[in-house]
Amino acid sequence: MVAETVATPIDSSFISNLIDSNGYEKYQKDEDAIHEVVKTLLESLKTVNSDEEAESTKLDTEVIARAIDAEITVNISSDKMKASVVIIPAKGGKDANLEDIKAVMEEAGVTYGINDTAIKGLIEESVAPKTDRVEAEVAFGKEPVSGDDAQFVPLVPTAMERILKPQLREDGTVDMRDLGDMPTVTEGTHLMRKEPPTDGEKGINVCWELIAPPKGIDKKFKVGAGTEISTEDENLLIASISGQPNLAENGMRVDDAVQVKAVDLSTGNLVLDANLLVKGDIGEGMKVRCEGDITVGGVIESADVKAKGNILVGKGIIGRPHFDSTDKDYSCSVATEGELFAMYASHSELDVAGNIHIAEQLLHCDTRSKGKIVVGNEKTVGSQIVGGYTLSAEGIETDILGASAGVATKLDLSGRLVSKNMELACTNSIIAGMEKRHSDTMDALSKFMNMPATPARQEYIVKFKNTIEYTANEVKKAEDLHDQIIKEIDKLSHGVQVRIKRKIHLNVSLTIGHHLFKTKREREAGRLFYDDGDIVYVSANIENEAES
Repeated sequence: MVAETVATPIDSSFISNLIDSNGYEKYQKDEDAIHEVVKTLLESLKTVNSDEEAESTKLDTEVIARAIDAEITVNISSDKMKASVVIIPAKGGKDANLEDIKAVMEEAGVTYGINDTAIKGLIEESVAPKTDRVEAEVAFGKEPVSGDDAQFVPLVPTAMERILKPQLREDGTVDMRDLGDMPTVTEGTHLMRKEPPTDGEKGINVCWELIAPPKGIDKKFKVGAGTEISTEDENLLIASISGQPNLAENGMRVDDAVQVKAVDLSTGNLVLDANLLVKGDIGEGMKVRCEGDITVGGVIESADVKAKGNILVGKGIIGRPHFDSTDKDYSCSVATEGELFAMYASHSELDVAGNIHIAEQLLHCDTRSKGKIVVGNEKTVGSQIVGGYTLSAEGIETDILGASAGVATKLDLSGRLVSKNMELACTNSIIAGMEKRHSDTMDALSKFMNMPATPARQEYIVKFKNTIEYTANEVKKAEDLHDQIIKEIDKLSHGVQVRIKRKIHLNVSLTIGHHLFKTKREREAGRLFYDDGDIVYVSANIENEAES
């Protein structure tokens, strides 16, 4: 039995396959032209009577496939700092090459920051494309470098630096007791040099156009008390009196301080409307009241010291230990409306409006700060808070918290969070009251609207409507305030924290409002903070792993 030959249907696919099989598979086919060829061919074959006649049939047709070269376009960002190349891959024609792309880029004005590697990668992608369009950034401008703002460089040491930077011994170790001489200056001493702002470095965009950098901001000296600008050099600040130099914003000041060797029975108690410089100690039982800063070269020992300015203690603040657990009074009391700097403090009462900076240890003290309490610095490894009560409104930092013996160490960060929560409660009460008044007025208006119309009735209706409008506005204001307080509480909750750089011992407690956290075992470095209604401890190692 002879098998029948199945005739291949003549359609658009048949013509497309013929194009591909003859080596033109990459050409761009014209589907409309192919459709017309099929239509014409089928019509012609209707009049053909033999295979020979069919093979000799010729058709006049339009072009049904074309060789298309790769199309290259360049896009430049609005700031002219980047340029990208778009390639629509070739279809049977000439592929994009490095020379052609650079020629198109040059014609578009892109002449700087061209990355040949990026272009070659784009070319490879266009030769074997997965899409009908490939694109990549291939040129990058150079951003201008902003100029530096004017800088103010101190030329003399200050008492604060003396405390925070103890003297080095010959063997390279630090002597925490030898802090060097108390810094003083005489009239004419060079205090600070101003380094003028710089112009910065120009940038270049991809069209090789220079971009002017933002110039550094110029700042003027803020000439503090006891200082003046040199008549010979406008960028030099000098002392106009003899005294103690102190840093200030964009300048310095020289305080005409009262200087004494020590505060003891030979001087008696001191009450001063000036700054005080004590080269030695403030001794036991002495009282000092000062309207300015107090700088102490030695220790404050079981004394009562108060200042409106900063208090800087070269060595330590020392009180007598409490041998009786019922004894709540401290033999040493230090209070200031400024900041407190000291090497260490023990068995003392510290009440500070600003920040507290302790270089070594805070031991068994009643410490209260409306700012931040920092024990140690970036380089210390053994700074420690042990025992006592430590309250801060803005956070606490130390290397080690508590002691291995399990000494009860109490911390408190309630300050601003508690006050904000009280403020929130008051706002909620106001909202509730205003909403009730608004509702009652609405009910009253509804009743009046059902009464017979009279001039008096209309007058009351107007008053009710005014009251309703007023209470609605007040409720809206209170709700906005409520939302603002919620945001502030959230910010405080995450910003006010205890940061421990090395270890937390057991029997350390932290109070934030009505919430209490207490350690029952040793913990590694980490943070304690308030989050979502609870006090949370997070290990520094976990945070570092999350960041990496």
